[in-house]
Amino acid sequence: MIGLAAALALLVPAAARPAAPPAAVEVRIHPTLEAATAGAAGPVLLVFFSTDCATCYDDLFEARFLVDKGGFPVSVVGVYCGPKDTLRAFLEKFAWTLPVVLDRKKLLFRRFGVDMIPYKALLAGGREVYRDDPYKDYGRRREDLRTCLTKIFSR
Repeated sequence: MIGLAAALALLVPAAARPAAPPAAVEVRIHPTLEAATAGAAGPVLLVFFSTDCATCYDDLFEARFLVDKGGFPVSVVGVYCGPKDTLRAFLEKFAWTLPVVLDRKKLLFRRFGVDMIPYKALLAGGREVYRDDPYKDYGRRREDLRTCLTKIFSR
């Protein structure tokens, strides 16, 4: 014998049943760059962004797309300095599962001289091998990063 709820569920067509809630996204928010890149081999692409800036988070997703599409063995790490709750909501909404450093004290911003966002820096072997030029438009910056990645990995 089955329960009433189970019997009613059998009578309602599957299309009419409410959809199951989406699975929770496991977000990866880290306090430091070292924690975010623990276990990562190879270069790291830092993408400084804000959840309030559409261009910034477009840049974040485009960086991941560029790395994935090119097949470059690079770890993409976001860097954010706003409230943690806002960051968590953003990461869950857009299903971002790559690591993000919550840089509330702006230590990474100062370390890399970031005074405007979006901004990207590529680290290889512990040194900076690429940094955005804030005086270039975003399309040119993307091409410069693609060229840099291609040169590094075509050897």
